[in-house]
Amino acid sequence: MANPSSLPLVATGLGHIIMGGLVAVMFRQRWWTGDIMVQCGIDGRPKVDDHCTCGGTLPYICWLSEGINGMPYAPKEGQEPKIVHQSYIWVALATFPALSGTWLVLRRQRKLDVCMGLLSWIYLLVGLFPDTMWFLEHNAIGVLHFVCAFAGLGLAFILQFFVKPKLTVPLYIAFFVAINVAMICDGAEPSIFFDASFVALTLEWTFVVGSAAVGVTYCVIEHFSRLSRARTDSRFTGIALVTNA
Repeated sequence: MANPSSLPLVATGLGHIIMGGLVAVMFRQRWWTGDIMVQCGIDGRPKVDDHCTCGGTLPYICWLSEGINGMPYAPKEGQEPKIVHQSYIWVALATFPALSGTWLVLRRQRKLDVCMGLLSWIYLLVGLFPDTMWFLEHNAIGVLHFVCAFAGLGLAFILQFFVKPKLTVPLYIAFFVAINVAMICDGAEPSIFFDASFVALTLEWTFVVGSAAVGVTYCVIEHFSRLSRARTDSRFTGIALVTNA
C-alpha cells in the first residue's frame, strides 16, 4: 500500500514514464517529418535551404524540437497539420508531469524534491516555446525554448549523481548506443557513430531520454525509501506502545 506522503513521487515518476515513452514513439515514427524546419527536398516537400536544419541526417534523425513546433502562435507557412496535432499531444501529456512536479515541490521532504519538481516542468515549457519563434521570427520568446531545454537536460544530468545507487549513469551510454543501432537497422551507415552531425543529434535524444530515466529512477528509489522508513517508524512506535503498556 502506498504511503500517502510519497504519492507525489508516484505521480511524478509516472509523468516521466509517459514522456519518456512519448519520446521513443517520436523517434520511431519520425515526428519531425512535415515540420517547417525540415523542408529538405525529401518526402515530397520542397527544398528550402534556410528551413532545412538536419538535411544531412535525414531521414534517420532530426532535432527532437522539430516534431513539436506546431503551437498556434508559432510560424505557420510550410507547417503541416500533423505537426500541429503532435504539438497538442505533447503539451497535453506534458501537463501531467508539470502538475505532478508542482505537487512534489509543495509536499517536498528533501531539497532534491524541488529539483525534481522543476525538472518535471521542462517537457511542457519546451513545447510551449517552439524554437521556430527564434529561428524564423527572431522573437526573443523563442530563446526560452533553448534556455529551458539546456537547463532541464543539465539539471537531470547533474541530479543523477545525487541519486543512490547511480543506476542512470550507464543508461546514458546505453541509450546513445541503442539510438545509433536503431538508425543502422533502418539503413544508416555504421560510420554514424563517428559522424559529428549524427552524434550531435543522437546526444540530444540521449539526454532527453536520460532525463526521463533520471526522473523515474529518483521517484522509484525515493518512494521505496520513504515507504521503508514509514514501516520502520510504525514498527518502533508499536514496540514503544507495548513497552509502555
